[in-house]
Amino acid sequence: MIQMKREHPYDVFISYSHEEADRTWIRDRLVPALEMNHLRVLIDYQHFRLGQPIINEIERAIDQGRYTLAILSPSYLRSTFAQLESVLAEHLGVEEGRRRLIAILRRPCQPRLNIRSRLWLDMTRDDEFATHLQRLVEELRQPLA
Repeated sequence: MIQMKREHPYDVFISYSHEEADRTWIRDRLVPALEMNHLRVLIDYQHFRLGQPIINEIERAIDQGRYTLAILSPSYLRSTFAQLESVLAEHLGVEEGRRRLIAILRRPCQPRLNIRSRLWLDMTRDDEFATHLQRLVEELRQPLA
């Protein structure tokens, strides 16, 4: 295991499906709420550099965020890029001996075993958003462990 102590320019990289239901909730609700709580959010539509290979931008995003936040939904599980992002975040966590991947269940689905084995935050109900957001913010403020 490689244990490196370093600064990360972002608190969290958000890994999500670009299908409309997921994209709208993330861009209109989740990202603004995290930023209002003074978290530095790295997300593709704001930070991926135009003209760069997408795989390189994914790798950079995972490396620069202290955490990768996987927004689980049926469309997330069908997305090859989302799968790549979660696998790379997990791999980096194993290399560093730290927890780097946090999952949010946005819409009911059956994730692969390595994600099912983790505790995730159930944010399927919009009426519980504020309560769950506070828990998420507290987690994202934690040092990598």
